[in-house]
Formats: sequence, structure tokens, C-alpha cells
Amino acid sequence: MIRSSISNYGRTINTGCPNLRTISSRLYFLVQSKHETGPFFKQSKQGNLMSATKFRNTLSRHWEMLKLMPTRDPGCSALQLCHLLKDAGFEVSKRTVERDLQELSCIFPLISDESATPYLWRWMDNASIDIPGVSIAEAISLHMVEGTIKTVLPKQLLRSLEPKFQQARSKIAALSASNPSASLIDKIAVVSPTLPMLQPQSIPEVVDSIQQALVNDKQLQASYFALHDNTEKNHLLNPLGLVQRGHITYLVATISPFTDVRLFALHRFKTAVLLETESLKPDGFSLSDYLATGALQFSNGNSIKLEAKINAYMAALLTESPLSEDMVIQAGPEGNFTLKATVPGGWQLEWWLLSHCTSVEVTSPEELRDRLRQKLRAGADLYGR
Repeated sequence: MIRSSISNYGRTINTGCPNLRTISSRLYFLVQSKHETGPFFKQSKQGNLMSATKFRNTLSRHWEMLKLMPTRDPGCSALQLCHLLKDAGFEVSKRTVERDLQELSCIFPLISDESATPYLWRWMDNASIDIPGVSIAEAISLHMVEGTIKTVLPKQLLRSLEPKFQQARSKIAALSASNPSASLIDKIAVVSPTLPMLQPQSIPEVVDSIQQALVNDKQLQASYFALHDNTEKNHLLNPLGLVQRGHITYLVATISPFTDVRLFALHRFKTAVLLETESLKPDGFSLSDYLATGALQFSNGNSIKLEAKINAYMAALLTESPLSEDMVIQAGPEGNFTLKATVPGGWQLEWWLLSHCTSVEVTSPEELRDRLRQKLRAGADLYGR
């Protein structure tokens, strides 16, 4: 038997789609009524008023339950909801969940299938409920990615996300004392494995023009400082994508009328004017395919067959985190190992090899070995003065 109990302690409730204010007021009424009619309220009348933290936690739990509630058959049991709530950081018993369901069904269009054992709960057909807000998991995720995506998303998209970021901050702050999951924000961090450096400053108006060009597939007339030859150059650019690499954001683009794809550091743009002309995209270009070529490793797009002698410590590190799918490490004489792997050639590879010059000796390709030898000799000369 399907049972529906939609009455606000004697008052009929509209089962249409309630707005945020309606949902909030119903939940507030429920939590307040629950405590004002129970032993907790009687005790609080004697001077032990319910703390704001406990009230917030109950309200947040009810809100989470409404978000977790299925919209179609077969529904969800109290025990299943109990497990889902615990995953979200709410330590609650099955009996409490059952009580919450009975109370929530009095003011929201929830129904239970009493022919099933245990009872299965869901939203009433055609209830069309959209519960706003964010879960604890969503709040933590939003908090962690906020700093990164602000450097690559256009302003109009960030404006639409700002309320979510604010909700996430408020959710974490409100539940930090009562919900163990909320404290994860102080226990999780992401750090760069490279030397930490301050993010270079970009011109906000320039960044905005570049982002608008990407969104609308328009060309840019830009002035760019080329670091390698210490000159400022004017280019007609066809933007193709933005990529965050460590502390630097790069524009992926072509220079008209050419079709070769290049990288431009955002902070080196001096001016960027959004044009009305359509951006010209190379046939078959895909940002993911472009990145797969090793472009952001500052590679020329070609892979090389790397062979090297490595010590035992490096062999252990690379066994944990291989350089490539086809990497092979074999034990050699005198406790050393030989390494073979197909890797993207380029600056990033050479930087990595130079940083491990006491653990890795390249034996092939010969031209790579020669370049490394020259750089190591130049470095030795600097320190040998």
C-alpha cells in the first residue's frame, strides 16, 4: 500500500514545486516543532536551550535527506538512507531516520510503499522537486577547485558559480563543529611537486578578452612579449583553448595565416583586442589530442625511445610511477638497472633528467646524451669558478 501523509500538523500543503523560501520555512518549522513538543524542549525551558549548532545540524540532515530521496520506484529504505547520510558525515541511527521520514512526509510530498519490507520511500509522482544547496562532499570539492578554475573560466561563468562557492564556504563553516566530514577541508591539500613559485600577474582586461574570444570563437589582435628573443610582437590569433600548467596559464592558439598550434603564456600578453571575425580552427583539432602529444611537456610532438642506466633507488621510484606504459626495468651488474621507455621528447624530459643526473645516465638517443653532457659541463663550469 502506498501511503502519503502531506499535512502540516492539520494544514494542507501544496504538493507542487516549492521554492527555496518554502522549503527552508517548512524545514525550520519541522525542526522547531520537533524540539518544542519533545522532552528536549521541556529541558531547555529550564535554562538549557537547544544550541544553534544542534539546530543547524538537524536542519542540514533533513535537507540532505530530501536531496537523497529517490524520485521513482523502487524507492529507498530507512537503512539505505542511514548509510547514505553517514557517508555524507551525519552520524545518525536508523530509528532517527525513520522518525525523520515520518515527520518530513507530513510537510513534503513523500510517499512510502508499505507493502514492501522494509518500507521504501520516494518523492510522490510529478512532485518535481529541486532541492537547492550543496552537500558536504560538493562543498569540499568546490572549495578545493575554486582557486584553480578562477584562472581559466570566463567571468560570466564565474559569476554564476560564485553563489555555489559561497554556499560551500558557509556549509563548511556551519557544520565544522558537528559534522566530521566538514573538517576534511583542514585535512586535505594539493601541492605541486615542483619548486613553489608565485603566480605571474596577468592584465585582467587582457584575460577577459582572451576568455571571451574562446567562448565566442572569435579572433584576437594581440601584442605578446616573446621571452626567447626579448621582443614584443603583434599577432592575429585564433584561440583554441586554455590550459593551466602549475602556476602558469597558457593560451593554445594559431597565428593567422599559419596552422601550426602554439602556446602563449597569459601573463606575457600586453594587449588583446576581441575581434568580430570568426576564429579559424585547424581541421580535426582537439585540445585533448593536442595535449596527448606532450605539447605541455614542451615537446615537439615526437616520442623517443629512452634508454638509461639507473640506480636502485630510482628503479624503485619508477616502478611505483612508471614513465610510460611500455617502460621496462631490468637488473644489471653492480646493483644498477637498465631502463627502456617511450616518452615525449622535449624540455620537460631534459629538465627531469638533469634534476636526477646523479641517479640516471642516458645511453640513448645519442643526441639527447650529448645535449645533457653539454649542459652538465656548463653547470660544472659555473660551480667550478
